[in-house]
Amino acid sequence: MRISISGAQNTGKSTLVRSFLHTWTNYNTPKETYRKKLKESNLDHSSNTTPETQKVILDSMIDHMMNSTVDDNVIYDRCPLDVLCYTMWAGEKGITGFNDEFLTEQINIVKESMRFLDIIFLCKYNNNLDPVADDQRDIDRGYITEMNNIFESLYQQYKQNLEADIFFPKDDSPCVIKLPNKQQQRIDMISEYVTPEGSMYGDEDSILNPDNIADLERLVMQQKAAQESEKAQEELFNKFGISDDK
Repeated sequence: MRISISGAQNTGKSTLVRSFLHTWTNYNTPKETYRKKLKESNLDHSSNTTPETQKVILDSMIDHMMNSTVDDNVIYDRCPLDVLCYTMWAGEKGITGFNDEFLTEQINIVKESMRFLDIIFLCKYNNNLDPVADDQRDIDRGYITEMNNIFESLYQQYKQNLEADIFFPKDDSPCVIKLPNKQQQRIDMISEYVTPEGSMYGDEDSILNPDNIADLERLVMQQKAAQESEKAQEELFNKFGISDDK
């Protein structure tokens, strides 16, 4: 399969990719990414991005994807959908060059590129954690939150009305799955969609079918509440020396 780990900066994507590769050892990830090209060309990026930067990143990602096939097991740290989110942010901010024509062109390219992915796992921003700086990452909380909101907006549109979604091809769209915040929980959830051999579970095989995840979560909460109630009752009985024998 061809999998992407996507989301705003400082959401644990790179860490998750490493954990994934440790768990699914038959997968690989591109050794060289767009980050190297940005450094070599000394291009501005993130909140200082330019149309040229976005084109370089998008071209780099698509080149990697075009070199893979449906028989390959590859995981990407970001995909063209990420590029589009940052392009949309720049357009909303009125940054020079991000006009309607450029945005439309980028949307069409990204939409077609989605055919080369099987699953996108989406990482959301945990604002309870302090952003971690590096030489290619913007750690402004406001910027990260704005980016996270754009990713969330695209996810909700995908989830609610895929037929009318302008960002995904109707006939060949990847699954888009939003992950919890904690790393181990993320690996656990991914394992409900990806078999130990690295293929995708069928609907009839998956432990957590996407259609019944909410029902399962409610069941877990009900079981937890029942256990807590039973424990509280036991403590009360013990305190007052009451027997619950029938």
